[in-house]
Amino acid sequence: MSLPIPLTVRLRTARADRHVTADARDLVMRWTDPGGYASCTVPLDRPLTLQPDEVAYYGQVTVYDARDGSVAWDGRMEDPGRSARDGQVWDLTAVGGQAHTRDRTVPLFYVDDPLPSMDRVGINAPGGTDSRGEDPGGSGDDALILQFPQGQTLATGARVAMRYRALWDAGQKLARFDYSWDAGVTDAGYTIEGLAGTGTGAAETPRTQTLSTAGGGSSPRTVVTTFANGRDMLYVRLVRTGAGVTVANDNTWVSIRSMRATAMRYLRGGGEQTSGYASTVLASEVVADLLGRLLPDFDGTNATIAPTTYPIDQLAYPDGVTAAQVLDDLLALESGFTWRVWERTQAGGYRFEWVARPSTVRYEADVADGYDSQGSADGLYNAVTVRWRDTAGRVRTTTRTAVVPDLVAADLTRQASIDLGSDVGSLAAAQRAGDQFLAEHQAAPNAGRLRVARPILDLETGRMVQPWEIRPGLIRVRGILPRADELNATSRDGVTVFRIVSSEFRASDGAATLELDSYANTTPRLLSTLMRRMASFRRR
Repeated sequence: MSLPIPLTVRLRTARADRHVTADARDLVMRWTDPGGYASCTVPLDRPLTLQPDEVAYYGQVTVYDARDGSVAWDGRMEDPGRSARDGQVWDLTAVGGQAHTRDRTVPLFYVDDPLPSMDRVGINAPGGTDSRGEDPGGSGDDALILQFPQGQTLATGARVAMRYRALWDAGQKLARFDYSWDAGVTDAGYTIEGLAGTGTGAAETPRTQTLSTAGGGSSPRTVVTTFANGRDMLYVRLVRTGAGVTVANDNTWVSIRSMRATAMRYLRGGGEQTSGYASTVLASEVVADLLGRLLPDFDGTNATIAPTTYPIDQLAYPDGVTAAQVLDDLLALESGFTWRVWERTQAGGYRFEWVARPSTVRYEADVADGYDSQGSADGLYNAVTVRWRDTAGRVRTTTRTAVVPDLVAADLTRQASIDLGSDVGSLAAAQRAGDQFLAEHQAAPNAGRLRVARPILDLETGRMVQPWEIRPGLIRVRGILPRADELNATSRDGVTVFRIVSSEFRASDGAATLELDSYANTTPRLLSTLMRRMASFRRR
């Protein structure tokens, strides 16, 4: 038996490299957006009493277009099942390169507020105190307060010190640190110091200032420029640098606030980034780090990463995270972008892209081969509550609202909920995630499923393409009355523009089923959504 269309299937393992098209009973391949190549199933005629050399866990599965040798799907084998029905069959199931984003779960830091997790260390003045509370300097911010109390006798070098070791625990390095401070006394005999250290005890002091009631504002210190590469701990301390003294009153304190620690990142092709750090991080910078740090099976060097502009001020995963979960969080903050993983490149890794969502129509089609829509206004919301956990460990929420004409006309409020977990934790991030959610839910989606069983016009390449060649983009479908949304004007011209969010091609009937604007509420999709929510809950 062979496939009725010009596609070929190649299996590669350590033992064999074979084309198995002649024995394939069918072929079903799927991609999603975001994500790229998602899954591929191939029922293969093989005796169940023998182990085929070309079938093995994590073997490579590639589908080619026999007309020109281009790749139609690429991934790795995950579940070579077996069955006996109308003959003996190996049911091969493969997953695309996007599965690699779920291979590793590690603690991961990008930008963090050290204040909640600092511990006391290296104190040689036992009477000195440390506390957390409102800044006594009057800023109203949460602060770390270090103090020598009245009556304490201090020798030269007496100190109260606090340590931030989260990066060391995670196996990461410090790239930049910053803080502002205030003091209750002006006295050149005391200093407030910021140290970059290591787990072995080595440290250097790139920031030292004498106490003054005038305080000190932001003064960032960065790797290579002001401290050596390899530091993985941050210390702040109040030190008696002058001659021995007995503290005369309770004004000998320093408050440290607006703390920020930035972790060292990786370049997209591997290797450490040793410059260019800020007190915030961009989604595009996080994507590059994921490629260099966690995704060796991707061709990071040649990856496409479109730049983003929103500054993320808190992004830390102390309890562990996968690259897929980080990418999901980034899309909550940068909803105008998407990511995809495609075929292996000549360099041997999967081709990866982080790009803006398409804004121009790529495909032209009609409903001749079939169309259905569940037709629901369930996607309309004019309010959303966003939950997150701040750096002090407190669960907080904020509510964002928007004007939705259909809901105004019905005098109805529909309020959704977003949970950012414990990792994307700041008011600014929560507000942005809420606003972007509402922007995408101001109009009922023109959602549906379109069957394509014949070539359609690809405006990008200027040619007719087969159903298995369709890729993410906008598609204009004739024969469907549109509802006004971001992709469709109010004119009732019988033509609707959709965003293609997935495609499933089945070789046995030569057709692709396109999911448009939103995923269909199938049982696998609902289970996948539930699993993502459970993963988010576990990360709290």
